Amino acid sequence: MTRGNYDLKRHTELLGKVAIEIETLADLDATINKLCEGVDPKAAEAVFVEDLCPYFGVVWPAARAVSEHLARMGTWLAGKTVLELGCGLALPSLVAAKLGAKVIATDFHPDVPKFLSRNLNHNLLTAANVEYRAYDWRKESTLGTFDFVVGSDILYEASHPKDVARSLAAHCARGSHIILGDPGRVYLQRCLDAICALGFQSDIFIKEVSDSHSDRAGDRKTKEVFVISLQKKT
Repeated sequence: MTRGNYDLKRHTELLGKVAIEIETLADLDATINKLCEGVDPKAAEAVFVEDLCPYFGVVWPAARAVSEHLARMGTWLAGKTVLELGCGLALPSLVAAKLGAKVIATDFHPDVPKFLSRNLNHNLLTAANVEYRAYDWRKESTLGTFDFVVGSDILYEASHPKDVARSLAAHCARGSHIILGDPGRVYLQRCLDAICALGFQSDIFIKEVSDSHSDRAGDRKTKEVFVISLQKKT
């Protein structure tokens, strides 16, 4: 298996009253194992494989939690602008677009736009509903300001709390909302402290969602996810 040549499956995610057809990797672990076959862990190629592992290719619990949070807003999202950082399969972006928002979904993995294009088609959406931009939040550039800036499970490295907080805040105007989903990673509190230091106030919810990448009934389980809603203080 080479990068981009993945075994896939398709299923329906029911998020509140919003149903999303989504194509994902058939098996994340099997995909990673195949990508790593024959790679010397000490070689430069190993760094390339690690950086481009397709972790984006499954629906993670935090994405479900953020998507359900957006789905509860209903048509109030119609006409709003939404930016998703580290979108992966862009489930929150698809939900927001279904509810009438104008969305920009961002990531840095080169295979993300291919999956997004297919999933837009599956949901009768187009790039006019969800535009893709390759974007690295560690850089200082911004993409403008938005009504909502969302991210799910994007705090998995030590450098992320400061970088993510800066990027989230930089895309907000007065009255903008940040919605962050996190499964309780060690860097979450540091990120929240950094965002609040930039003039935001937060409300924290705990949501229980599916934590399964498999369709087998015996594999189904749930996970608690923190959903944090932040708004700039007036």
